Parts: sequence; structure tokens; C-alpha cells
Amino acid sequence: MELRKASSLIHLLMHEHCLSRRWTFRWQNKKQSLGTCSYNRREIRLSKWYVELNDEAEVTDTILHELAHALSYERYGSRGVGHGALWKKICIEIGAVPKSRSKSDLNRPKDHHKYIDTCCGMTFRKHRLRKNSRYSCPKCHVSLFVSKKEKVADCSARELMNSVFGV
Repeated sequence: MELRKASSLIHLLMHEHCLSRRWTFRWQNKKQSLGTCSYNRREIRLSKWYVELNDEAEVTDTILHELAHALSYERYGSRGVGHGALWKKICIEIGAVPKSRSKSDLNRPKDHHKYIDTCCGMTFRKHRLRKNSRYSCPKCHVSLFVSKKEKVADCSARELMNSVFGV
């Protein structure tokens, strides 16, 4: 579905369900979720990736799914959070499928990881690296997502520690 068309649809539905004055919409760049509803920010977000890769029926249901979260929160407060009975009731009322979505049957982005590293026969993939975080192989504990020079130094240091301390 085209982003422009999806944006128009969500704004129309937000207005139709009296959410447009207190809630906002924005695009997100997530590749692991179709949409999210932030109760604290009163914000509904859709993934650009999933919208562009899927058809109108799937995107419309995702929009209704997220609107049901917002409506459930507006009507019931914290009791309406999540995929419980109150949320399901609103889904049925507005025409959404009353279940949490599975991405398995949807088109998803392929080869979209910015960081890819291999160690111990396993491939590790990340969309983004967090600041001040270190990533390492769970088997040998060699640093991942670093330059070759840093990786060689890390391996040499580990080998030295193993030979000296017998770790």
C-alpha cells in the first residue's frame, strides 16, 4: 500500500473514531513490528516497511488494531491496555480482527540488516547498535560488530588469557 494512502486512511479513521484531537500519528522505521500504540504519548505509529510491502486489507486491519488500542485506553484507562477482553470488544465494534497479529503471513523486509557478523559458525544480525553496548559471541565471547583489527586484537587477548590463566 502507498504511504500517502495509508496516512490518509489513518487520519480519516482517527477522526471517525474521535481520536484526532488528542492522538497523533507518525511513521516509524521498525522492521520487527507492524504498528504500535503509545499510551503515554497518545501516539499511533505504523512501520513504513510493512505498509509499503503489504496490501490494503492487511494495512487497514493493522490500523484498526492500533486504533482499538487507543480507544480501549481512552474508554477504560489502564484496564484497557493490551490484548484483553476490553480491547477485543472494541476490535469487534470497529471491524478489526480481535487478535494480536502474526507477521508470519505478511510480506517483510529482506536483507535489511545494517550490521552482520559471523562467529563460531553462527551469523548475527542487527538493525542498529546501541550506544555504549558491546556485543559478543555467546560461545567464545569474541566481540561482534567491530572492525577486523579490533576483532584480531580481541582474539589475541583472549588466547593470551587462556594460555596464562588456563581459562
